[in-house]
Amino acid sequence: MYKIVRFFILLVAFSSVSFTSVAQGAHSMPMGHAEPPIFLASGAWVNSAVGDNITQRGQLYTTSIPVLGSVPPGSTITSVNYNWSLSYIPAGLSVYLCYIDTTACVDVSSYQSGGLSNFNGLNADNNFVYAFVVSGSGVLFPIAYGQSNQIIVNYQ
Repeated sequence: MYKIVRFFILLVAFSSVSFTSVAQGAHSMPMGHAEPPIFLASGAWVNSAVGDNITQRGQLYTTSIPVLGSVPPGSTITSVNYNWSLSYIPAGLSVYLCYIDTTACVDVSSYQSGGLSNFNGLNADNNFVYAFVVSGSGVLFPIAYGQSNQIIVNYQ
């Protein structure tokens, strides 16, 4: 009962308000005739790939994560979530998440999964690359076996 009475009071209160027009410079626009809102398409793509086995120190190992699905033209990244894994974490390991190739990268060594805003505003229809390197030189023993590396790209 309270909700019905409250709605009736609001209806009565607003029934005496008249809507005319709002002046905008030399133009006026009648109230109540607003254009429909513009909605930008938003979505996400998710993909994963098994990484290489790391057998050598000082060698760069890369895993490409291609775009999966169809991204609308002009879509830009709003956030990136990642998850990388190896059979174990060797001492001296550095892991980077890179956009398109290994020239624009973010160090993600400290966290095996997380979210990034570093790529926001970039074209969402491009591949990402994981890059792994263990400092030093020579054979890595035991071998760090590649596991699943995933990326989730949210876009608008």
